[in-house]
Amino acid sequence: MKFKKIMMFCIILLSLKSIAQTIDYSLVPYRKGDKWGFADAARNIVITPKYNDAQWFSEGLAAVKVGNKWGYINKMGKLVIPAKFTVAKSFRKGYMPRTNKEGGDSILFAGASTTANEYERCITTKGVILIKCPAINENSVAENRIPVQTKTTQKTYSLPNNNGLFDKVVDDYKIAGNDETYYIAQKNNMYGVFNSKFENIVPFEYSSVKQLTSNNNLYLQVQKNGMYGIMNANGQPDITADYSNMTIVNGANNIDYVIVKMDGKTYVKDMMNNDIISSGFADIVYDNNGGFVVTDNNNMRGFYFSDKRMINPKYSDVRIVNKGSNYLQIKTSNGKVGYINAAGDEYFVE
Repeated sequence: MKFKKIMMFCIILLSLKSIAQTIDYSLVPYRKGDKWGFADAARNIVITPKYNDAQWFSEGLAAVKVGNKWGYINKMGKLVIPAKFTVAKSFRKGYMPRTNKEGGDSILFAGASTTANEYERCITTKGVILIKCPAINENSVAENRIPVQTKTTQKTYSLPNNNGLFDKVVDDYKIAGNDETYYIAQKNNMYGVFNSKFENIVPFEYSSVKQLTSNNNLYLQVQKNGMYGIMNANGQPDITADYSNMTIVNGANNIDYVIVKMDGKTYVKDMMNNDIISSGFADIVYDNNGGFVVTDNNNMRGFYFSDKRMINPKYSDVRIVNKGSNYLQIKTSNGKVGYINAAGDEYFVE
């Protein structure tokens, strides 16, 4: 009960201030064999690898593992908070409420716990446990981007059926800056689109027509003979219905991408059918922090950055460290974690 009460204090919402962790990329966690230290961007070792694990620096401190416990070092390599925690998260800035000060007092804190079965509590940069936490615990906030939404709500319509144009209207939409209303309808078990002037915009030859909304843009995903394509809201084809699978994602750079599959290979396009990743892979998945994880036929993974830099598949797992980061966390074929930069330089030696 005691720890539950402490956790209740931790949930303090502060709308006026931004609570965010800032990763310091000037020092990179560096692994030599099974021991961790830190190197600069040029891979010069700055802090000797002697720890069992290490996290990135944030607010001047980094969590390191000594034996089976976590503590914190500064950028000089000095252990400034003793290794006594089973969980030690990165430091971040928060704000403690104060009645006579708008926004409260700025404070650096991290989530930590001293035993495996207790709730995380907040500590200061001196390792002192706070009675109240200044912000919501980082794991309680969902950071994944909102996926592309497919509109499926059914409505009831009483439109006059002009010359038998349709059997049933199933949905409608409008285009910004246009007074026209567009109707997705069904005729002879096939789908198409017509406007409020009863002009046929999309012919009734598709087994499915669905609205997609991403980044405030509206698209039509169509299916024909088991194959998928994309049309713009005016009914003009952007990506022809030639693909056996299709996933639309809104990138961290607010660009809409389409992951498509054809003849067993996976590619990436933009919504105007321009090739982004033109080499076919066994699988491609978008990383919510930016870029694409590519998988080859041997189940090895690489990474494609949004600015066209490419890491060829050679790792068993790959993910970007943080949104906009030039560093990737990888897992080698023998299951060990390491870090690489966007040029493919490895911050580890086996």
